[in-house]
Amino acid sequence: MDTDIYYPKIYDIIYRSGYAIGYVGIVLFVFSYLFYDLPVFSAGILIFYLGSLTSGIFLLVWKREIKIFILSCIILGILIGVGDIFLKNSEVLIISIGLVLTGVAGLYGKEAHCFHFIEGWILMWSFPILIFANLLIYGLGLQDNGIIHFIFFVIYAILMLLALSFLIKKTRQPLMKFCQD
Repeated sequence: MDTDIYYPKIYDIIYRSGYAIGYVGIVLFVFSYLFYDLPVFSAGILIFYLGSLTSGIFLLVWKREIKIFILSCIILGILIGVGDIFLKNSEVLIISIGLVLTGVAGLYGKEAHCFHFIEGWILMWSFPILIFANLLIYGLGLQDNGIIHFIFFVIYAILMLLALSFLIKKTRQPLMKFCQD
């Protein structure tokens, strides 16, 4: 890590708070998904987006291109999600979530690489699979199938618990800890 990079402790605190905000969104999303509660579902997605954007903005990485890619995915996903408000098209929402999850996979992957958080690796690799599975389910028109809905709830709940474990590890980590190879 270059020592000439200005990155005060408050940036690290804000970066970590993005994970906490995002986790609140994950919890709202998971339980609203179970109970088919659309307003809470939307709030969960928005809060998750806010947390992801916060962490993305304050991300400190060794290559600028990585941050640009992560932030580009998150911002483009959010912009497409705003378009969904007007289009009311579930496929657009899936693309929006997919792009944001791609950026978030980068955030978790960075933490997994630097600090050897196994939850980070699992979350990072599960997001692309989850995106593909959702696209497949929607493509086949099975999104309203009760069994598939329950299976996805279980998957989302497992990911929620992994994100909680990750969040606990990240908040217990000393501030300003540099990447470990």
